[in-house]
Amino acid sequence: MVKREKRLKKQEESLLKQAEKHMIKIKTQSGRKDTTPAYWLGEAERFKEQAKQRAEMFKKIKRKKRI
Repeated sequence: MVKREKRLKKQEESLLKQAEKHMIKIKTQSGRKDTTPAYWLGEAERFKEQAKQRAEMFKKIKRKKRI
């Protein structure tokens, strides 16, 4: 289970980092046909949601370990 915990934690961190990169792109880059600021915002929200899911999975694993 230790490998799984490490993997979930690392995934959560990288997803949040990727969401932050997308937020920076919203502020700094002008959009094109397929990469508008709305697109970057949607991508950032999806990455944040995935990170939240990974955090919940990590918490479930921690709870199971205590039992």
